[in-house]
Amino acid sequence: MKLNQYKEKKNYKKLIIVAVAIIFLIGGMILEKTFANFKMQKTFKVMEGNFIYEGSGDVIFAFYKDNQEVTSIPTLEEGYVYEKSECNNKASIEWNSGKWAPLVTNLTTSKTKCDIYFKKGSGSGLYNALENLIDKKEGQLIYDGTDDNNLRFIGADPDNYVSFNNDFYEEDAYRGYEYSYKTSNYKDFKTVEECRASSYNEYCEKVHSAGDSMWRIIGVMNNIEDEFGNTGSHLKIIRDSIGEYSLDSSSESENNGYGVNEWSVSDIQKVLNENYYNKKAGGTCCNGARNAVVTCPKWESIGLNDNSRAMVSKVKWNLGTIQANNKINYMTPSYSYIKERGENNGIICQRDYGNCSDTVERTTNWLGYIGLIYPSDYGYAVGGEQRQTCLNETMINWIDSNYNTICALNDWLFANHPEGTITPCPYYGSGSYMFLFSNRVGYAVMSNVSEIRPTLYLNSNVKIEPNDDPTYGTITNPYKLTV
Repeated sequence: MKLNQYKEKKNYKKLIIVAVAIIFLIGGMILEKTFANFKMQKTFKVMEGNFIYEGSGDVIFAFYKDNQEVTSIPTLEEGYVYEKSECNNKASIEWNSGKWAPLVTNLTTSKTKCDIYFKKGSGSGLYNALENLIDKKEGQLIYDGTDDNNLRFIGADPDNYVSFNNDFYEEDAYRGYEYSYKTSNYKDFKTVEECRASSYNEYCEKVHSAGDSMWRIIGVMNNIEDEFGNTGSHLKIIRDSIGEYSLDSSSESENNGYGVNEWSVSDIQKVLNENYYNKKAGGTCCNGARNAVVTCPKWESIGLNDNSRAMVSKVKWNLGTIQANNKINYMTPSYSYIKERGENNGIICQRDYGNCSDTVERTTNWLGYIGLIYPSDYGYAVGGEQRQTCLNETMINWIDSNYNTICALNDWLFANHPEGTITPCPYYGSGSYMFLFSNRVGYAVMSNVSEIRPTLYLNSNVKIEPNDDPTYGTITNPYKLTV
C-alpha cells in the first residue's frame, strides 16, 4: 500500500518535470518568433542610410506595415510613409525622412526595444516621381546633403517646368541689359528688335515663347510641417514674376518709412495670401518708402483658381534671421539653410545700423500658403562642374570684382532683376531682407522694389503624372499634376 503510494508520487513528479520542460520549450519558441523580426545593431543599414543614435547601449527594432509585423523597413517605392514609433526604457525615435532612417534619442539601456509603424501614404508617389527621374535627368536632380536631405533641381536650365494654375506666357520675351542714369538692370522686351534698340548692347536672349510654362519645381522638401502638425515631404514650386513691388513700407515715423522686416505682417504677404491666393481683387501693393503704392495686378485674372488652391498646402515657413552684415560674408548655402531655421524671437531691429523705431515682435515661423524663396534655395540650385566650389563659397561673392559669374550662370534661380526672398536681415535699423541681385545674394530695406515670385508647397496627395517622353519637364512639355 505504501509502496503503491510511493510509485504514484514518483510518476507524478516525472510528469511535472516533463510538463515544465515542454513549457520552457514552447516559451523558447515563442520568444524566438517574437524576436525574429528584430535587428540588434548599432549601425543599421537602411536604403544606403545608417541607423542614427544618441547615447550608449543598443536597440532592438520591430517594423509594422499597416499594423502587420514585417522583417524589414518598408520603402517609399512601396508607397509607405512613417506613422509612429514606441520605445521602452524612455528612449524615443525621430524619423529622418530624407535619409529614410530612425534617429533614436535617449538610448542608455542595453537591448532597448522600439516598434516602428508605417502606413500606406498617398503622397509618396509624388516623391517617387522625381526620385525615378534621377537617372533620366542626370546632373539635374540631386540630394542637397542637408539634415533634411531635400531632392532639388540644379543647373542652368534643368527640366523642371510644371503645368500649374493654367499659367502660360502670352507673349514672346527677349532679355537684354538696359542701362541709363536711372537703372542698369536686365529687362525683358517683346521683340528682339525692341530689345536691341533699348538695350545697352546688341546681345538679346530669347527667354521664353508664348505658351511656355510659368512654374518650375524647386524640389521635394522633407520634414515640412503642415497646418495639422503632420511632418512630411512636399513638392515646392515657384512661379515667374508677378511684378515689381516692395515687400513692405511704412509711415515716415516708423523706421523712416522703410517698412518692417516681419513677414507675417508685411504688405506683400497680405496680398499674396489674401488676394492672389483667393483670386480676389484689391489689396495694397507698395512701391517704395513712406507707403508709396501702385495699382496691384488683376488678381482675378492671375490668382489661383479653385483646382490650384485645392493642391496648395498650408505649411509652417521658417523665418530665421541672418543676424548682421558681417555674417553675410559667411553666407554659403549651408550657412543660410541653418540660419533660416534659427530661433531669433523678439525684436530684430538694430539701432547700430540706422533708424529703428518699430515695435513689431519678430517670429521664427509663419503658417501660410504663399511665400517667397529662401536664399538657400538659390544656393543649392547651382550646378555645373564648379558646383562644390560654389557651395563652399559665400553667395555674396558669387559675382566677384572681375564679374566672374560661373556660379550664377549655372543656377536656374539666378536673378537678372532684384528679387525678394522671405528671409529678414537686420542690417539697416529699419530692418532689411535678403534678396537676389546681379547674380548674387545681397540685402536691402523692405521698401526697395524687387521682383516678386510666388512660391508654395503642394499637398502630399498631389502626384506627377507619369510620362516616358524624354522632353517631359521642359518648358514646352511641362510636368502634369494630378490629385
